[in-house]
Amino acid sequence: MKKLLVFFIAVAIVFCFFSCKTSEPAAKQEAQTEKPAPVKAPAPAPAPAPAKAPEAPKALSEFPAGKWLDANWDALWVFFADGSVKLYDSKNGDLIYDFNGKTKDLKLEPAGTGLKLSFRCDETQRFYTFEKALEGTDMELDIDRDWTDEGYHILMPLQD
Repeated sequence: MKKLLVFFIAVAIVFCFFSCKTSEPAAKQEAQTEKPAPVKAPAPAPAPAPAKAPEAPKALSEFPAGKWLDANWDALWVFFADGSVKLYDSKNGDLIYDFNGKTKDLKLEPAGTGLKLSFRCDETQRFYTFEKALEGTDMELDIDRDWTDEGYHILMPLQD
């Protein structure tokens, strides 16, 4: 019985020896003949969507209505829903100037992420540009005066 057990152990050892030896080179050979899969470059990240510019306004009444303060001159610029523009003294409420019927070259157009209103007034000898972003409450004012090359610019806060 011992001889039979030794025989089986010997056969198992020989079997393991040959099976390990014969399968190892085949695995190595397969590994050598296999070509590595091509490395794909990562897909580029999608570009962020640009801020959408507003559509061209169709009427002056589309410009935001409200009151904005030019603190340098204590002036209150008032834009009405009907499209009219008036300038008041912010301290006492007196009307300084009514632009109704006194403007020319009036343009209302998209600008950046907001709207831009521009016009000329021959009586005041100035060209006015108001720009209001869709977000936020401040409005920018630029004035070009006929008698000087020096421009005027101010950021005006919205008033109650």
